[in-house]
Amino acid sequence: MKSIGFAAAAFIAGLAISLVIGDLIDFVKFSAARISGAYIISKAQKSAAAGNFLQAQKEYERALTKISPSNKKLLAKTKNNLALCVFLPAEQNQNRKEMFKSVLIFQEALELFKELGAAQSVKEVEINIKEAQTAIDNLTLTDG
Repeated sequence: MKSIGFAAAAFIAGLAISLVIGDLIDFVKFSAARISGAYIISKAQKSAAAGNFLQAQKEYERALTKISPSNKKLLAKTKNNLALCVFLPAEQNQNRKEMFKSVLIFQEALELFKELGAAQSVKEVEINIKEAQTAIDNLTLTDG
């Protein structure tokens, strides 16, 4: 049996090392994005809890850019939270346009939860949509 030469062995070892290093780099990038997303969501939750819904909206919108499309559960939860942060000040300010925007975001979250088969979350988001639509209807009735 003929042995492979040093150059060929070095080449194969180089490929193996570069693949491992490439995988490590990808892992670090992925982990950094997850940590960044988690940090942004944490900031959004703190802003919402403090009643700073406009800041929370900005943070949730930033977080959505960091979440992998394959992580449908986190996307759905983040969209639902974003919709709540859009709806609450819109309702207070009687801003119909923003209220409609919240319903559209709730519907995106609802579709994701349905895909996941998350029955309880589907029910919760359906309640949110109903509340938002009722607020819009009431606003329309008082407009005239």
